[in-house]
Amino acid sequence: MQADNRPMLRVDNIAREEDLELVRDAFDDLGADYEHVDSEPDEDAFPQTAYFYVPDNLADDISALMERLSDERGFDAEVL
Repeated sequence: MQADNRPMLRVDNIAREEDLELVRDAFDDLGADYEHVDSEPDEDAFPQTAYFYVPDNLADDISALMERLSDERGFDAEVL
């Protein structure tokens, strides 16, 4: 598998499916072309940590948005 050079966003403390949808909706609102890469422990278990590839040109915007959502929802999010 070839390594991807796009920044990766890690979002921890996703408590339920609605929280995951909120993150996806936020990407859509930014017009971000993102890719859900993985979830730990898995996509059907909550709480979970989700990983997304995000566009390099929107990494700062996504980081600011995730900071706001973290304050509101208790996520622990970081662009890696």
